[in-house]
Amino acid sequence: MLNGRLLRGRIIMAGQTQGKLAKRIGISANTMTAKINGRRVFNTEEVIKICNELGITGDQDKMDIFFVQNVP
Repeated sequence: MLNGRLLRGRIIMAGQTQGKLAKRIGISANTMTAKINGRRVFNTEEVIKICNELGITGDQDKMDIFFVQNVP
């Protein structure tokens, strides 16, 4: 399960918007929103692209964002 709040924070910290990031990784803004809100799932290629775009390099950071067990 994705931690959408944490991902949104990382997008803001990187000076991007969800729409701009979506375009950079090759998906629509609506698809990005659906995935961040947990209605759809990012595939492996998208996760890699997001990490590259946002400068997410640490394994723990990746786990905290993309592979959490339970999100309140």
